[in-house]
Amino acid sequence: MDKYEKKYGFREDKKVKDFHRSRRMFAVDDRKLILAEPNLPYSHAKWFEKNLEWDKLKHEKMMAEGLRGIIDTEGNVSFYAGYDFRLNDKIEKEFFEIFPELVKNAKLKPNSQISGVMIKGEPGTRWPPQKVYGHVKDLIKEK
Repeated sequence: MDKYEKKYGFREDKKVKDFHRSRRMFAVDDRKLILAEPNLPYSHAKWFEKNLEWDKLKHEKMMAEGLRGIIDTEGNVSFYAGYDFRLNDKIEKEFFEIFPELVKNAKLKPNSQISGVMIKGEPGTRWPPQKVYGHVKDLIKEK
């Protein structure tokens, strides 16, 4: 059994890996946006472990409490925290602090939808949002 399978509640089979490949991950560490390369076939937990120079405690803390999210193939964004994909005021505030940088660095389109928390569904499928904030064009402040 994969060490993350127990925490996520499902096995990372071909369908899940295909879904992971179809989206782009991001995370925030110490108010800094970290944007993954596109087409990675694994979870945030494995991304943290494989690609970020964090120790094991930092990996666990980011998975348990840190802000992370995904950008789907249409450019829509979902953000959340924890293995249970939850949302709270701290995570919301932190997301909107890095939002302009995410829009710029990920080249999000004006019609990209921004949502928080995903309602856990069938592994390997796009889970529906619990809270929708609107679109980039409605949320970004023009200078």
